[in-house]
Amino acid sequence: MAEKRLGRFVRDSAGVFGAQMLATGLGVGTSIITARMLGPHDRGLYQLLTLLPITLSNFVKLGIPQANVYFMRRRGASASAVASHSLWLALGLGGGLAVVCFLCRGWFLAHFLKGAPPITILPVLLLLPFVLLQTFFSAVLQAEERFREYNFQQVAPTLFGLVGMAVALLWLRAGLAGAIITQTLVVGGVTVWLALRVHRTAPLRPTWDPHLARGMMTFGSKSYLQTLATTLHFRIDQYMIGFLLDPAQVGLYAVATNLTNLLLKISDATGTVLYPRLAAAGERDAHAQTSAVCRHTLFMTVVVALGYELFGGVGIRLLFGERYAGAILPMRLMLPGIVMISLYMILTRNFTSRNRQEINIAAAATALGINVGLNWVLIPRWGIAGAAISTAVSYSAAALILLVAFARESGCSVAETLLIGRADLDGYRQLAARGRRLAPAEAAE
Repeated sequence: MAEKRLGRFVRDSAGVFGAQMLATGLGVGTSIITARMLGPHDRGLYQLLTLLPITLSNFVKLGIPQANVYFMRRRGASASAVASHSLWLALGLGGGLAVVCFLCRGWFLAHFLKGAPPITILPVLLLLPFVLLQTFFSAVLQAEERFREYNFQQVAPTLFGLVGMAVALLWLRAGLAGAIITQTLVVGGVTVWLALRVHRTAPLRPTWDPHLARGMMTFGSKSYLQTLATTLHFRIDQYMIGFLLDPAQVGLYAVATNLTNLLLKISDATGTVLYPRLAAAGERDAHAQTSAVCRHTLFMTVVVALGYELFGGVGIRLLFGERYAGAILPMRLMLPGIVMISLYMILTRNFTSRNRQEINIAAAATALGINVGLNWVLIPRWGIAGAAISTAVSYSAAALILLVAFARESGCSVAETLLIGRADLDGYRQLAARGRRLAPAEAAE
């Protein structure tokens, strides 16, 4: 039974990772088109504008995605009731925030979106309810372990985005405004598809259960603070570069962060599959699973990071052109932090699954404070290289805080959580041998 569960976990993780890598490859294609056709200045504005609804949505998520998984897996809540609450919350919270931000659009344009055409901010803000709905409904799919649909929802926006950007920028030459409108149409269309898929197995109803809503809000309030602090930690450097420097520097830094964030697809895939399993597991089993996933994920991330160190500079020059050579140093400087934050992304799932989000909040808030403080000092002195150093230091601090807390609570040693052993290496060899045996058989068929 344990071997069967492990096999399913590996398959689901590999499926999510494969979908994310496909989405990543398509996303790189989109990034190359936008970088070459828009140039560093407008590419920086594109980055800030497309990040805006993602960043703003975290102020009103209220921890609902985590609550969806927790209540469906641990409390046995109806998928239909959870999905229906998600729909009304997304429309109400997202729509209200969009109106408020539109009224304050002058402030955004003056301080963080310097030089952006005013016409671009309306379609960006219209995405707020859609971004919330995607996040809430994706959590429903995650809780039901419907990873095929979850994976399609990850791939579809990047596929349609690549095609849309090719049409808007290469054919129509529509510039920044065309790129933003294309992105809005893609996200809106995928969200409607996702809502229809969720409705098939979890019918959306115009109902409201006060007891369920209170429970979800109570649980979600802890996850809300965690998610908000974490998102600001991950995004604040780009907005501070836009505030302290200029959009062209944001464009260079965006290339570095987008490429290094590809490393996080490993930990994101394993964490996505791991979280619903932890929520349904006993504490000892949850700790053992977390420790094993941490060391394997960290090992794979380190291996890929070494490839980045050796070949990342060449890759940037070949893919994006010499104009983006300024992204090479920041990419290399932030790599140690990216490796460490992969550990953080697994450990947060463990604490959230046990309703212990206060540990995650403390780590994220501390790291956010370090990041803002270092950025404020280092960006004016060393530009985007300073922002990359700040990222490496603050990411590492967040991971170390969680690692110490996990070791104390779980009884798993730091070495056991970080380092693969002989048995793990034997498992890799057996997996490789099994793959070699299966390949000829599949070819024969």
